[in-house]
Amino acid sequence: MKKKVASAILFLFLCVLVAVFGVLCLFYYQSGFIGNNRVLLSVLAVVFVLSYAIVGTFLLCKSEQKPLFETLYKTMLSGAILAAILIAVFFVLQRTGFLELVADGERFEEYLQTSGRWMPFVYVLLQYLQVVILPIPSFVSTVAGVALFGPFLTCIYSLIGILLGSFTAFFVGRKLGSKAVEWMIGKDTLEKWQEKLKGKDNLILTMMFVLPVFPDDVLCFVAGLSSMSNVYFSIMIVISRILSVGTTCYSLDLIPLSEPWGFAVWCAISVIVLVVFIVLYRNIDKINDFLKKKKGKNKQK
Repeated sequence: MKKKVASAILFLFLCVLVAVFGVLCLFYYQSGFIGNNRVLLSVLAVVFVLSYAIVGTFLLCKSEQKPLFETLYKTMLSGAILAAILIAVFFVLQRTGFLELVADGERFEEYLQTSGRWMPFVYVLLQYLQVVILPIPSFVSTVAGVALFGPFLTCIYSLIGILLGSFTAFFVGRKLGSKAVEWMIGKDTLEKWQEKLKGKDNLILTMMFVLPVFPDDVLCFVAGLSSMSNVYFSIMIVISRILSVGTTCYSLDLIPLSEPWGFAVWCAISVIVLVVFIVLYRNIDKINDFLKKKKGKNKQK
């Protein structure tokens, strides 16, 4: 009973934290859609968090009667913890003005220029943080890097920071994420599903890493939860990052976003990539069976 009360207090405290920081973040915006509607959005945010708290508390109270309710509550508690951490970090970055700085290509470029001889080290650090914690697209930082260092050096510096960040994210997903999922659904259930998905998750995640539309940084955390081995991830992430970073650095000169035709080309590329992924995803079982047969034939030889 004491554990349930303590868990309920923690859960409600996290919900209050999310609501408070969420409203503060919204009221920081003074213009645009969010700024013009921040009162309405704040009310909606509080209502959502309140509903979330009520549902979570109900599931906790009924968790002894139904195991599913316990799993759902643990999932909601994990979500509240993650949301509280992320929104607190977002608030700090927002209030310090750092979030606006790194999200603006020109201002980010000016900031790097003021770093002097430390500029490459600052850039590598920001690329690392961009993967692990900063909620900014790598495209923005890459554009600024190309303007400052040129495509070759930007590619080298970006690869150092992004690869270090990718390995960190994978390690966090493997060591902490699996523990969280195991806590929510049970070790046996987790191992059972990992065994069922073994092979398929490797193929799906590999396709998503190689194709340039998907959020690679988030996928590093997801890969840590999958059945993907450390060696496979290391080889795959190095190859895919070299392809994606190299392509981005050099294609910005060839296909400039500032030109209407360049923007149209990038949109077309995005659509093609999504179509390719959908086709591959729908045929994942056939691809998996084909690879297994090829592997079996090679062993017989």
